[in-house]
Parts: sequence; C-alpha cells; structure tokens
Amino acid sequence: MNEGLQERLEKFGFSLYMIRVTLAASISWMVVHAMYGGEFSYFAPLAAILITQGSVKASLEKGIYRLLGIILGGTVSLMIGHFFNVGPLSILLILLIGLGVATACRINFQAITQVGVTSVLALTFIQDHYVMFRATETLIGVAFALLFNMIIVPPKGFIKVKSTAFAGTLLLADGLNGLAPGRDENSQAEALKRSGQLLKDSAQKQSELLFTLSHVPCINDLTVMKKSISHLQTMHGYVKEIAAEIRLLPPHYAAADWMQKTLSATADCIAIFGAKTLSDTECGSSLPEALRRARELQLASFSELQGNCPLTAIRDLGAVFSHLNRLLDEVERADHAVMSAAPQRARARLERAVRFAKKGLSHKL
Repeated sequence: MNEGLQERLEKFGFSLYMIRVTLAASISWMVVHAMYGGEFSYFAPLAAILITQGSVKASLEKGIYRLLGIILGGTVSLMIGHFFNVGPLSILLILLIGLGVATACRINFQAITQVGVTSVLALTFIQDHYVMFRATETLIGVAFALLFNMIIVPPKGFIKVKSTAFAGTLLLADGLNGLAPGRDENSQAEALKRSGQLLKDSAQKQSELLFTLSHVPCINDLTVMKKSISHLQTMHGYVKEIAAEIRLLPPHYAAADWMQKTLSATADCIAIFGAKTLSDTECGSSLPEALRRARELQLASFSELQGNCPLTAIRDLGAVFSHLNRLLDEVERADHAVMSAAPQRARARLERAVRFAKKGLSHKL
C-alpha cells in the first residue's frame, strides 16, 4: 500500500486493521456461503473479526485457541446432549465437564471461554453437523484473517521501525549524558520517558512485521533488530536506575567534572551502538574503543575517589558506578549478539544470489 494513500484513508477512519477485518470477514462469508449455503455461514466472518490482531503471530495464536475451544466444547456438548434435554442441569453438566477438562489441561484462558460458548450453543442447536460446520467455517475465517494479516502491512514498515528505534536510542544516550545536576530535570525525565516509549513502539511494530509476505526477504534483519531493541530496552532500565541513584548523591559529587565525563563516555557507547545497528549511515567511531575508554574513565574516577571520600559517599557512588558498568556490559552483549547474527545474514544473501544466478543461467540454456 502506498504511504500517501494510507494517510489519506486514515483521515477518514480507514485504518489498516479495519481494512483487514472487513476484507477477511466479507470474503470468508462469501466462501462459506458458496460451500454450505446460509445456515451457519456467519461463524466464518465472526471468527475473522474476533481473531484479527496487530501481528500474524497473535492472530494465529488466537485462532488456534478458538478452534481448540470449539472442538472441545462441541464434543462435550454432543455427548451430554444425547442423554439430557436443554435445561439448567444439562448446561451445568457441560460447563462443569468442558471447563473442568480445559482448566485441568492448562489450556489458554481464551480457549477456555470458547469452550463454554460453544458448549451452550451446540446444546441449543443440537444438530449432528453443527460442530463440524462451526469448526470448518471458523477455520476458513481464521485462514482469511491470517492471509490479510500477512498481505496488508504498513508501507515502508521496516524503515519506520528502524528509524523509531534509532530515535529512541539517541534520546536514551542524550538522557544519560544530561543526568548531571544543573540540567533541566523535567527535560531529562521527558527524554528518558520518550526514549522508553519509542523503544516500546518499535518493538511492537517489529513484531507486527514478522511473517508478513512483503518482509520475507528481510526476515533476518528483523530478527537482528528484535535483538537490538531488546538489549536497548534493558539499557533503558539501567539508565533509569542510574538517574535514581544520581539524584540521591550530594550535589558536589553528582556535578563533578569526572562524573560528567564518565556519563558522557558511557552515553557515547549507546549512541555508537545505535548508529552501528539501526542507522544506514556508516559509523566512523569504533565501539570497542569507546567501551575501553568508558571503562578506563570509570575505574580511574572510582579509584581516585577511594582515598578522598568518606565511606558513606563511597557506598553511594559505588551504586552509580556498578550500574554504569552493567550498562557497558549490556552494550557489549548487544554488539556481540548483532555481530554473531551478521554472518547468517551474509550467508542468506549469498544463497539467494546463487539461486537467482542459477535460475538465470538455466533460462539462457
């Protein structure tokens, strides 16, 4: 879908979710009506509406839970319905047995509720083919919901997720760099809050792109991005802890030059990792060198303080330096995870290139 077209449609309330749901529901009803007639054809569009989620994975999980609940609830209801008429006792028995079995098997809560709904409906409509019709039509609705989940995706989704995560990374580095007293505390807190929201949004949008047809060629890049964002969210937690510890320090320690230099060197490591992983521009700085420099500054500053500070100040400063060291360790782990995935991406691209070359050669021959 064109980006400009999507923006114009959303102005009139036509979101991607609404388009997916309406298409899946309409086409699934048409297919079921053509196959079975109009007796229970409403179950297919109903399933398409209820299981369509933001991502393919979430829709698939909800569809499986719904089908599982229908099969279990329908089976129990048909067994009880052969011995009892519709009434309070029969409903009590089917719900006790159906929900009890589902709970004992530790089935997901969504499937358990579907067991109850299907049990009551199957007992009410007591027909031999009701459960089969409903399961088949639900499967058709789920299939169309998944199909349109995979086809209809935001335009330039991968680029947008990457830029959102990169913006969150830069804000995180800026928030850490500005933790020293004298800076505007409201702007610092807003930068950290905004950074966390951007990283959260990018993680959600990245999960929505997985298993979509238009992003199959960049599935490896999406996996690497998922790892990067996960590590960045961990770093965000460390930065929040550092901010809380710095607020408890005496002002003359928190505002010292060595503290600002240490925070700035650590923030540079975050920014370099983001530029290296999430930006298309070439990063001129070396992350291992930045990590080495930041660690040296931390050790030099802390060792210098040990002979010039009281024990209580050493204790409080130790908490800050401990979190800073963990933050550097997390940056190093994130870089290692991305670098270890890089050969897999290169190998996948090489295999695709070889396949295309062979295909072109076979056409010429």
